[in-house]
Amino acid sequence: MTDPLSWMSQQLARVEPGQPPARRYNPRPPGVIRPGSATEAVLEFLRAHPGRFFRHHLIVSGAGRSKVATDWALAYLREQGLVEAISDSIRNERYLRYRATKQ
Repeated sequence: MTDPLSWMSQQLARVEPGQPPARRYNPRPPGVIRPGSATEAVLEFLRAHPGRFFRHHLIVSGAGRSKVATDWALAYLREQGLVEAISDSIRNERYLRYRATKQ
């Protein structure tokens, strides 16, 4: 049986100095909205009505996704600057209304 440390040192000796490490393919890179995701559905719903603010429950029904999935999608889209939110002064300041930002 070979010594694992010996094998590892042999492999490291084969690497040429100054050679950059190989880049791996990431199928889910950060900042990319995946097709068919709740985030994409929420963004498409809001972009279908430019300039209009929506309450959370209307986005849930309009996007056809669960409340929790819509919550995460709205948080992510706000972080990316694709959706803006204002307080809903009619109901209560802690509730928000959302719309897609202008592109």
